[in-house]
Amino acid sequence: MAKLSKVILTTTVGDLGHSGDVIEVKPGYARNYLIPKGLAFTWTKGAASQIESMRRARRAKLMATREDAVAAKGAIEGTVVELKAKVSESGKLFGSISVEAIAQALSSKAPVEARSIKVDPIKTPGEFPATVALHPEISAAFTVKVTGEK
Repeated sequence: MAKLSKVILTTTVGDLGHSGDVIEVKPGYARNYLIPKGLAFTWTKGAASQIESMRRARRAKLMATREDAVAAKGAIEGTVVELKAKVSESGKLFGSISVEAIAQALSSKAPVEARSIKVDPIKTPGEFPATVALHPEISAAFTVKVTGEK
């Protein structure tokens, strides 16, 4: 079994954790991806004060954005986002609808990040349920309506 390396995350990384979390990953993943991209740094005994200051900053940011997330949820919850796309004669889309396009359409209601939108792949016209994570504790459900144009 490979030995694991301890690293401290500097930003939120997918399913690994949040800023200030100490995680154990495979050495190659830490050395080749997390550390060069600035997403983490190696764990040392003297890093405890850095970890605590990062956690305090993350908590302060979350408290400030919670009110914004509640307001954004009120604007997004239950809305229908309409997008147009080219359709073939068989009724399928040329390509698919990206989460970036959905985020851009939602930006008129509230600013959202594309990576926080969860929706099944959209390859045909119709209505599709979607959710957006506005805060770790707050998410909003909405509908994506895709209409075809020739």
